[in-house]
Amino acid sequence: MISIPIQQLPCPGSYEIESRDAAQPGAFVVHHAAGISAFLNCCPHTGAPLNWLPDQFLDAEQEHIICSLHGALFNCEDGFCIAGPCQGQSLTPVPLRCGNNEIIVDFDP
Repeated sequence: MISIPIQQLPCPGSYEIESRDAAQPGAFVVHHAAGISAFLNCCPHTGAPLNWLPDQFLDAEQEHIICSLHGALFNCEDGFCIAGPCQGQSLTPVPLRCGNNEIIVDFDP
């Protein structure tokens, strides 16, 4: 499990959790208007990581998650792809809970 202080994650904003195993995807947390969500850092279209810079998962408007490889857009709430070559597919969610001013992500990097 990973613990992230909630003040470390602005709204909107995202936080990358890197994997210790290069063969396995990492994860990321996104703070958005409707709450906080976490997903594996793996595009359903190519399997590539979504970000090209650390902690950068949101589009320019900071309204959607974007794949840096081909520009697919995903809803922040549920990871559903709304535009791009993987339209209709979804990111893989990672369980999390919030409390005591921290985000606990159920992910073992």
